[in-house]
Amino acid sequence: MLKFLHVTTSALALAFLYTSAAFAAQELIIKTDQTQLINISGNPGAVVIGNPSIADATVHGDKIFVHGRAYGSTNLIILDQSGNQLASLDITVQLGGLNNMMVYKAGARTSFVCAPICEATLQAGDNADWFSEIAKMNSRKSDMATGKSSGDSAPAPVAQ
Repeated sequence: MLKFLHVTTSALALAFLYTSAAFAAQELIIKTDQTQLINISGNPGAVVIGNPSIADATVHGDKIFVHGRAYGSTNLIILDQSGNQLASLDITVQLGGLNNMMVYKAGARTSFVCAPICEATLQAGDNADWFSEIAKMNSRKSDMATGKSSGDSAPAPVAQ
C-alpha cells in the first residue's frame, strides 16, 4: 500500500510539473518593425496580445506572425478552438536593426536608418519637434502616393 501511494504521488508530481512547464510563458524577443514566425501545434482559435501597440499578430493556419510595433514588453496567449491554451509568450520588443542610428544633441534624440546613406526615421522617444516634422513629411509622401491631394477629405479608393 505504501509503495502504491509513493508511485501515485510521484506520478501526480510529474503530471503537475509537465502541466506547469507546458503553460509556462516562453520569451520572444523581436525588433521594432520586424516580424517573427511562430509555429504551434494545433489550430489557434484565439490569439490575445496584452498591448497591441507594442506587438501585433497575424494568424495563417498553424503559423502565427508576431510583429514588433514599438519597444516595450507585453504578452501573447494562444488558445485552440475549444479554449485550451496552446502557448503563452512573454514578448519584448527592442529598438533594433543593424542600420539604426540615434543622434543625441543637447539632450534631444533624432533617429536615422543608415544603409549606407542615413535617412530620417521615426522612433518613440525622439525629439517632439523632429518627430512631428518627419511625421508630416511621411504623411504628405503617403498622400501623394495614394493620390490624395491636400484638399481632399478622404483617401483615394483602394483597388479591389
